Amino acid sequence: MSLLATPVVKNKCWIVEDDGKKIGTILSTPGGVVYQHHGQREPFSSLKILSDRYNIHVNKTVPKKEITESNTVYGFPCDFNAKNILWDVQKQLPVFTKGTKSKSFFCAGYYIVKFNNGWVKSYCPKLITLNRYPYAGPYETTAEMQENLRIANGALHETTIKPSTEEI
Repeated sequence: MSLLATPVVKNKCWIVEDDGKKIGTILSTPGGVVYQHHGQREPFSSLKILSDRYNIHVNKTVPKKEITESNTVYGFPCDFNAKNILWDVQKQLPVFTKGTKSKSFFCAGYYIVKFNNGWVKSYCPKLITLNRYPYAGPYETTAEMQENLRIANGALHETTIKPSTEEI
């Protein structure tokens, strides 16, 4: 019988499963790890000792959260269950809130924002941030955002992207 430990938080917390059914958790501690199963807590000095004792295969990589169609706003990705979805016509931005009664608006997608220290990447920033600082976006993918960030910071032929608040 082999058990599978899947990380929830890298090097901190794992869910232990037997044929897809959760049977316990492993938590990292300063002195090693603690295996919680069947109502008891067992401390171990290392994850290796625990995995050898209980024949647990420990998966090291944290599974990536997939962005599904339900996690998009007007085709742009977001990690939230978006509420109050709007399209800002003037700024051409996909806008949403995280709760039905929330007053904080966020913009779906990937952006680059220019702060005092230069251009930085941003994922689903608050609308107020984009109102206060020059930005470029939204972008649908991280690759597209990374390329524009590289250009904006002058890495390619000393060129930069004009911020959306400046006239082209």
